[in-house]
Amino acid sequence: MSSNMPETNTGGCHVFDFHKPEWLYEALPYVYVIAGAATIANLGSILSLASGILLISAGVFIWWMRRSYRQDNKRVAIDRRAAERRSADRMELNRRNLVRRQAERRGR
Repeated sequence: MSSNMPETNTGGCHVFDFHKPEWLYEALPYVYVIAGAATIANLGSILSLASGILLISAGVFIWWMRRSYRQDNKRVAIDRRAAERRSADRMELNRRNLVRRQAERRGR
């Protein structure tokens, strides 16, 4: 069955998919926390309190997620380098054993 609606392909573009400069990207969690604290401090309604708490929570959550992701990536990179070193050591050991066995065969 076909639909009268045309098929649209946005190519994965969304409203918030735009390039942010690194300085802005890194500052956003702190901006959220500061804006939340300012909202709580300057406005006296229950809505401002709720908004401030949400902004602070979002800032802390984003900061925590970025920190966790970066630590995981660092750990993966360290593990990968260690695995590459072990692999290179095994290859060198295999090469030395091969050279030794070839030398022993020639010496017979």
